[in-house]
Amino acid sequence: MRVTTMQTRDIGSWPKNIALARSTGWGWRDIHAQHVAVEPWTGTLDPVGNPCLGYCVNRPAQIRRRIGRGGTTETLTLRPRQFHLIPAHDESEWQRRGRSEMLAMHLRQGLIDDTARQMYSATAPRVELDVPLGTSDPLLEQLALAILEIMREEPDPSSALYVDELVHAMVVRLVRIYTENGRSSRTGPEREVLDCGEMRRVRDLVEEHLAEDLSLETIAGVVGVSPRSLSRACLRKWGTTVHQYVLSRRMERAKNLLLSTDLTITSIALDTGFSSQSHLATAFRRMTGLTPKSYRVCGQS
Repeated sequence: MRVTTMQTRDIGSWPKNIALARSTGWGWRDIHAQHVAVEPWTGTLDPVGNPCLGYCVNRPAQIRRRIGRGGTTETLTLRPRQFHLIPAHDESEWQRRGRSEMLAMHLRQGLIDDTARQMYSATAPRVELDVPLGTSDPLLEQLALAILEIMREEPDPSSALYVDELVHAMVVRLVRIYTENGRSSRTGPEREVLDCGEMRRVRDLVEEHLAEDLSLETIAGVVGVSPRSLSRACLRKWGTTVHQYVLSRRMERAKNLLLSTDLTITSIALDTGFSSQSHLATAFRRMTGLTPKSYRVCGQS
């Protein structure tokens, strides 16, 4: 599995901060996330090349922020359910008063740039996000909470595909609403529909590679569309996300192998793209109410 290293800030390791959960080691390609209990802090942050979108999980904190040496100083009480941004390419000065819990999400700048080019044919070498301090955005919030929920679970390599979709949706929202291109235009050349041949290619690709790491980006690249277009097409055609479709196909194959072979449950798990027997068992129980062993016994009786 290919994982691109991102330059980020380890906010959870700052003095007195406590990292409650991290995405480190989960194989996520385009985001590095930390759920952090943040203490009062004053300092200057150098740019790292990737923006950090912050979401206030609970408890308010007073924030004073200045972006760039000639920028305007902003002061605001950041409340739960609100966002702020540490810019990717500008030095920023911060003063935080109050203790709160934050979800810090570093997003890969390359994905932001690629998304802007797909949506608006942007030719600029990089795209700057501008998320005002204290922004409330219900759609961004739902995406952030979904990522936070995954981080609170046991580490699961298969979450990467689901997170791919969440992050692509988040980046499309950010580019559409919080960039210069997005503000000047609310339409772009993204395709809403894939033809029948392209959908068959998606279906065939999934069936042929169920045991492998199937990322949203990989499937979209093979079909020759953007990840966002693929997500929309699957929802429109099949009424489900790419993640849920892949999971359902893995489950169907696992059911078939349980009833038609004497392979061990561990072998079946690995042959159908699950990371372990316990991962298969958890997904199986959630979808059928039975363990794989019970399903096999019932089917053979």
